[in-house]
Amino acid sequence: MMPMRSPLLMMCLVFALFFSQKAWGQVSFYDARVSDYGQLEQVLGDKWNTVDSLIVHGPINEADFTTLWKCSFDGKLTVLNLEHAQVENNKIPIRALFKRDRQLVDDPRAYEGVVYLPIRRLILPEGIQEIGDFAFSRMRLEQVNLPKSLRKLGRSCFSNCHWLSTDPLIIPEGITDIPTQCFINCQSFGKLILPSTLKSIGISAFYNTRVVEVNFPEGLEQIKLAAFLGSDLMEAILPNTVIELGESIFSMCPALKKIQLPEHINTIPASLASWCPLLETVNIPKSVTIIDEAAFCGDVMLKPVNLPNGLKRIEKDALWYVAVDSIVFPNSLEYLGAGTCANWKYVKKIYSLSPIPPSCDTNEEGEHETFHGYTPNDIPVYVPIGSGEKYRQAFGWNYFTNIIETDKFPSGVRTLQADDAGKYKIYGRDGRLVIEVTEILSSPVLYSVYSVDGTIIEQESLTTSHSIPMPSRGIYIVRVGNTIHKIWI
Repeated sequence: MMPMRSPLLMMCLVFALFFSQKAWGQVSFYDARVSDYGQLEQVLGDKWNTVDSLIVHGPINEADFTTLWKCSFDGKLTVLNLEHAQVENNKIPIRALFKRDRQLVDDPRAYEGVVYLPIRRLILPEGIQEIGDFAFSRMRLEQVNLPKSLRKLGRSCFSNCHWLSTDPLIIPEGITDIPTQCFINCQSFGKLILPSTLKSIGISAFYNTRVVEVNFPEGLEQIKLAAFLGSDLMEAILPNTVIELGESIFSMCPALKKIQLPEHINTIPASLASWCPLLETVNIPKSVTIIDEAAFCGDVMLKPVNLPNGLKRIEKDALWYVAVDSIVFPNSLEYLGAGTCANWKYVKKIYSLSPIPPSCDTNEEGEHETFHGYTPNDIPVYVPIGSGEKYRQAFGWNYFTNIIETDKFPSGVRTLQADDAGKYKIYGRDGRLVIEVTEILSSPVLYSVYSVDGTIIEQESLTTSHSIPMPSRGIYIVRVGNTIHKIWI
């Protein structure tokens, strides 16, 4: 009995499908074959607004893409297969499937002023070399293939495709640039694979995406403004080939835990990773001289913060509300911006290695200084011997009530200084301070001499051994290169 029932069942299903299509006037699938550019509308005829799945064979151009857009926007097209199409010049035209004047309007179908094109599946042909600006912007696109032949992505070409869930999203080898807002607001894919040929990631390229994992390839040179702002990235390991970092690249990434920065950069950009509540680990390269405004601000778990010797400026709010329990300011530090060290509610101690207190600032209204808020003012603040009174009287530093002079700083703090330590011998002889250079210096080295009350006596550069007559006998603080010495004359 079973062999008879199966064919009968199949016939019933076919009849039911045919009847339902006839009854509702639907043609769910169509195989369109064109022989010349611009023929698609003619080939589709009166079926253009009834097709929901379409395969196109043959040459197509910008006019044909307009027909395809119409089939979806005013018709029922949701699945588009161009695998067998030959696109003119191997380039998807600018705004191929996005018509701003029709999709960004007051329309009953619009959500917040946008009508998203209903195409959810798109198959592109091999041979495509370029996708034009805004080509597939604002679609209900879920699945798309990026052909291996592709070499150029246009600005905003997949922007606001919220449902794009091709996962992993693989950017083909040969592409060197992901341009401005290319995948902005694409919120349904989690893994991104970048090609080894990539040089630049543009402004807001992956802004507000749900990207969790991405490889940053060796050879990448630029990551521009807000490239991954608001994404779900968990880790960012950047290669040393990166030479340009824009502002706010990883800002407001709620899952971000670790950032590894290139070893040669000079500046940590403004708002680099602000408002990343789980951020725990960031290396500050030895080459960094400036940490810019709000770089790590906003209740982040960053701990510890290891600041390199050579750092000169920490700008406004750069470390506002971080979770440090202790911090060491290097002897090269010159400036702390307003709010930089505010709301450090977990801090237990601070070390400042410079004999001259780094300059502290206040905000434009004069209401908030470098240290304020939850930062306790009674914690020990350790400073070099002879500089205590300077710190107690210095604007900003006078916030603290427990400033302690010491020549014992945490182990490891002077590791950068150890490289210099063997180059000099510092001692007193016959009322003079002697700085003896024990090896040939490749460039002049700055030295500074201070009295115990912090008054500077002399500051110059030297290339060979040097001696200085001192005004009186006593204790002096001498800084040569990256070393600090307490000397009796």
